[in-house]
Amino acid sequence: MGIDEEIKSVDKNARKPDVEFLPVRVSTFDDMIERRGIERGNTVLIAGGCGTGKSTFCMQSLYYGAMKGEKGVYLTFEEPAEKLKRHMWLNFGWDVDSMEKKKLMAVVTVDPFELARSVEAALMKQRGKLLIEISEMSMPFKPDRVAVDSISAISAAFVDNPEHYRTYLRYLFQTLDNYNSVNYGLVETEQEPQVYSRLGIEEFLSDGVVIFYHVKKEQHRVRAVEILKLRSSNHVKKLVPYRITERGIEIFESEEVFV
Repeated sequence: MGIDEEIKSVDKNARKPDVEFLPVRVSTFDDMIERRGIERGNTVLIAGGCGTGKSTFCMQSLYYGAMKGEKGVYLTFEEPAEKLKRHMWLNFGWDVDSMEKKKLMAVVTVDPFELARSVEAALMKQRGKLLIEISEMSMPFKPDRVAVDSISAISAAFVDNPEHYRTYLRYLFQTLDNYNSVNYGLVETEQEPQVYSRLGIEEFLSDGVVIFYHVKKEQHRVRAVEILKLRSSNHVKKLVPYRITERGIEIFESEEVFV
């Protein structure tokens, strides 16, 4: 058999990878991605300044996913779960409680400092072997989507021991990947950021980076979203304007940020 015949034989018999792309389901965000979604098992950083809508984006994705029967877990390290759910109802009419009763969503409050103490105790006891399981953060079911709000809060809890933070973050990302879910890690930045995470390891470990800007020009600010990195698919490579309305985040890909 010649080389050409061997290549044809391999191509014909090769097993296609079992890959599923889960829609984000936030306005027209999926239209910005060639594959119309994010690959399962991927972790994407959702970066932006205060008030840019990072939490809204993630909750919107989980909520509209739940309406399609896709399960989502929202891990909140900063805002209490009941307060977060109340704001989503008052601002956008999203009845997260009803989705929780159907076991399609769960909003779980986690104390980042208690988590940090547990991690550091385990690392000291096991000489570097991390035994803190994601189940200790009360993951109630196998999710299709997970939001961690926020990675910044976790890093702040490890401020005296950044090496333990790096170790835990690697473990966290690996564990989330094993759920075969689409995972969002929220990161607090400046309004017009040049750096997208506290230590840089977050960007290295993640499969994608989505940035929410609040750009100032003269006396006005304009909101814009950018897919900076996405390993699993081609995507729009420009800043796209969006607005936060009573329906949540609305994206306007056909418009320009500044006219």
